[in-house]
Amino acid sequence: MLNDVGSNELILASDFPATGRTIPGFADLVAKLRPHRQVWETAPPPAGTETGLHATDYVDAWLADVRESGLRVTAVLGYCVGGVFAAPLAEHIASWQDEPPAVILFDPERPDGALIHRHYHELVAGLSSVLSTDEIQAAQERGRKAREQHDDLPALAAELSSLFADVGEVGFTRVGLDPARRGELVATFRGFVHYLVVAAEVDPVPVWRRATAVSSHSPLNGLNVLGAEERDTIVARDIRFALDHGDLLRDDDVVRHVADALDGTPTGAR
Repeated sequence: MLNDVGSNELILASDFPATGRTIPGFADLVAKLRPHRQVWETAPPPAGTETGLHATDYVDAWLADVRESGLRVTAVLGYCVGGVFAAPLAEHIASWQDEPPAVILFDPERPDGALIHRHYHELVAGLSSVLSTDEIQAAQERGRKAREQHDDLPALAAELSSLFADVGEVGFTRVGLDPARRGELVATFRGFVHYLVVAAEVDPVPVWRRATAVSSHSPLNGLNVLGAEERDTIVARDIRFALDHGDLLRDDDVVRHVADALDGTPTGAR
């Protein structure tokens, strides 16, 4: 729960929150937004329990808590691939409410091999304080080869998870982390890439077409990877900001636009 104000209305935020995250999340947005509604955030299954789960399993688990609460969902928010899961969440919620929830997406993106590989590449680069340049480059080269060899997302995710376990074992041992903590970090990455893989089972576009997108200017994130024609039709509104992807959920101007969208005030794309 990110905001508890005793309201009978709920905003549901879809993301993959994890310990050690280096960029702002919905907690940062909510701290500035201070909505007069409760805000809940989706939580992934405990690390290590995701094997065999599909997108519907994730969505059903989240929906069960929401429906049991009896709260009226006024909006579903989605960040990155969380925007994919936001679509079935909003669709199911609309089936039991008089009005569908608003859908607001922050750099929404559909997972593919390039995205999964990029997360591996960036995570390995983030180990520069514990690995040498040669070690990082070697691990990234192995990741690049895995990307070239695998068109199948589950196979790519499995190999990148194995590669991260190998390089992580070296780096995490070097800084003195105990085996349990090392295992936790590796399991978190494995759980994250599984989350990306199963998100590919979802077609979010029918819901996205009535949604508002909040977009950064980072070329590899969100709608920025799409061609102009597809981008113009994939969401109802696209509010663009001259911000890096990592700043979207903490920028004051974004907060103002989101507040307007939640209140139903029209906001123009720019």
